[in-house]
Amino acid sequence: MRKYFLLSAVAMLMSTTANATTDYAEVTAKATIEVANTMSCDNIDWGTIVVKQNNGEINIDDSCEADSDDLISISASDCRSQCRANSSFETTGFDDVTLKNENGNTITLTNIDLADDGTLYSYLNIPANVKAGTYTGSFTVTVTY
Repeated sequence: MRKYFLLSAVAMLMSTTANATTDYAEVTAKATIEVANTMSCDNIDWGTIVVKQNNGEINIDDSCEADSDDLISISASDCRSQCRANSSFETTGFDDVTLKNENGNTITLTNIDLADDGTLYSYLNIPANVKAGTYTGSFTVTVTY
């Protein structure tokens, strides 16, 4: 009985192997590497901004001028940044950048633009009824040449 069992098991294995197919694929791997030089940009520091309680929306431009009487004072005298690289700059547009304070409240950096001379311009949008705090955020500046 064992003999017939072993013979039938071997026969099944042989028939399974005889009907098997093999699939294969060729895979191409590719990587493009670019090496980036380091460049530097000054931080954009709006300084201390004092607004009226229950303020309306305030926009402060890159020359530290506001479009609202709800701005009481701003300690910065220049609200621009300067970037330095080993190449000429191409004008680049950026998305808005959200700045958050320690409580999660937000203000927005808008109209960000890098000029040909490396000057980084932006506007600061302060929403109505802004909450006190130190607001920070960051973004990446890239120069292609």
